[in-house]
Amino acid sequence: MLFTNPLILWGLLAISIPIIIHLFNFQRYKKVYFTNVRFLQQLQQQSRRQSVLRHWLALLFRILAIAFLILAFAKPYIPSTLGAFPEASGAVGIYIDNSFSMETEGHKGFLIDEALGKARDIVENHSRSDKFNLLTNDFMGIHHRLVAGDELGNFLDQTEISPTVKNIAEVLSRQYDVLNREPIPNKTVYLISDFQRSISTLDGFAPDTNIRHFFVRLEPINYSNLSIDSCWFEIPAQQPGQVAQIYAKITNHSDVVREKIPLKLVINGSQRALTSIDLEPGGSTTTMVSFTIRETGIHEGFFEINDYPVTFDDRLYISFRVLEKINILGIFDQKQGPYLQALFGSDTLFSYTEINLKQLNFADLQRQELIVLNGLNGISSGLATELNRFIENGGSVFVIPAENIDNESYSNWMRSLNTISFAETDTARLRVSDLNLLHPLFKDVFENQSAGRSPVTSETDLPWVNLRYGLSFPARKDIQTLMSLKNSAPFLIADRHGEGMIYVLSSPLDIQATTFPVHAIFVPVLYRMALLSTLHQDLYSVIGAGESVNIGNINPGNSQIFQLSDVGGQFRFIPGHRTVNYNTHLFALDAINKAGNYTLTSDSDTLLVLSFNYDRRESLPDYLSEEELENLAESSGIINFAVVSESERPIGQVISELSRGKQLWKYFIIASLAFILAEIVVLRFLP
Repeated sequence: MLFTNPLILWGLLAISIPIIIHLFNFQRYKKVYFTNVRFLQQLQQQSRRQSVLRHWLALLFRILAIAFLILAFAKPYIPSTLGAFPEASGAVGIYIDNSFSMETEGHKGFLIDEALGKARDIVENHSRSDKFNLLTNDFMGIHHRLVAGDELGNFLDQTEISPTVKNIAEVLSRQYDVLNREPIPNKTVYLISDFQRSISTLDGFAPDTNIRHFFVRLEPINYSNLSIDSCWFEIPAQQPGQVAQIYAKITNHSDVVREKIPLKLVINGSQRALTSIDLEPGGSTTTMVSFTIRETGIHEGFFEINDYPVTFDDRLYISFRVLEKINILGIFDQKQGPYLQALFGSDTLFSYTEINLKQLNFADLQRQELIVLNGLNGISSGLATELNRFIENGGSVFVIPAENIDNESYSNWMRSLNTISFAETDTARLRVSDLNLLHPLFKDVFENQSAGRSPVTSETDLPWVNLRYGLSFPARKDIQTLMSLKNSAPFLIADRHGEGMIYVLSSPLDIQATTFPVHAIFVPVLYRMALLSTLHQDLYSVIGAGESVNIGNINPGNSQIFQLSDVGGQFRFIPGHRTVNYNTHLFALDAINKAGNYTLTSDSDTLLVLSFNYDRRESLPDYLSEEELENLAESSGIINFAVVSESERPIGQVISELSRGKQLWKYFIIASLAFILAEIVVLRFLP
């Protein structure tokens, strides 16, 4: 036990006053003579013993009453684990988790309402001279300053649910920035949240040991939710008139079975697919739906389920483009090869162009989806630089060596990509014997590929190879061999670099070197390579998850500005943009706080549709317990902290005890009054 005003303890010397009064009683007794006291002797002895007891009890109660009264004025308290609490004015940071999970019902209403109420109690519990800062997941600029308690109350009245999600490390770092702007030694941080496990991370966080931390933990009660977590196409390139297969993942965040849940897909305002799903408690399922793409151009829509009461994750917006043609550029050195022209030249899905290396304009490379280096003797440094940029931006390059190559120039280029390089030639006649059927390049190439057994056997007719280059692999394990020879030597490899891909064939595309260009497998392999080479565009983005969105090689018109607007045109704003290596990035997207499909325009021309969805981390009802939260804080190096869970007492009282310690002066006042009452009883009723 400690004292706030220890100097008052000198007042304990006052207990000497009743002691002196009792020990030095100056009252004189008058003698009365009796002729015979035989009958009074026993009564007199008994009365004298009672009188002595009464006086000693009165003395004891007076001493205790004075002592406890003085101790009460010294303000005794039991210190908390957070140490001493300075009486000087301080800075107080209050974070309110206003994410979607706070719409869940708690013990005293919705969690967001509980959080706002606790924040107001915290403000009332602090001194009026303290300065306050309110922080929410929105990280609004108006909140990045210290204000008085009254102004903070206005901020609390304006706080609403937000789609933005921040983890604890981000929140504490931002609060530190605000609190440390002014030289105030007394600083306290309050985090009011349900502390979902998905956002409760302190990785790489450096705590400030001079700041006290209070984790105010709110507990939801009934949480039942279904969520559409993600979706993706089976293949990245879609073709008009073809059946597209798209997958959606749905999760049951409850402890009950959900049966016959309707899932519908809407594309361009029309329902294109409808199916039903069954979900086990806490389980997930991936459902495939099919629909026919009727035309080229921009397509937008959404997946949807019906679920209550949590509805923010019941709809997943998507958008994609169907290209009219896939641009393929063939670059040759000495002579044109007939095989690529025969494959791509007559197909309306492709726009195939062949050009001599000497006539190549490097600016044309960035407009392609697939570039085929067909029989180049060497790779110049300028071409290597442009090819690297093309691959990094999501393009694909198919390398077919010439019969006699400049190995040094090829090696220099391939080393810059940290990929395979060509070695010595080998003229041993070998047959292709193995295909990597797990790679998307061979998907649906064979009729019985999905029947659970390999369609490639020892009798399968595969190409022969008479001349090939050895391939030297770098110290990496992620390069995939797509076709290999009888001696396990690679014939065709695939290597991913960022969003792009590089394919390397070990033989020249010549009938004297290999039968591959005249074999039946040549057509599906090159066809799938072209389809997989279309520039990748995400089906959707997550609100608040990134600072920018890459829209590819799309530039604004004469006005040099983009505009983003919702479908109804009621919301419209101008995002910032920057072009890096032929890729345009949109910035300042924090203005979007509502999920939906947004049209990107410039000079009244519709360029693209971008889809934005709410963060699905809020869908998972997995919360840290009080013990887990304490362990998290301790493991991250936070010293001065306390976890406040659900309590019947007002939050202000709980915080006061945790910060200032348990105040005991009220109990000492009550004890002093009790001793005074005991003295009165003794003097009045004890003979």
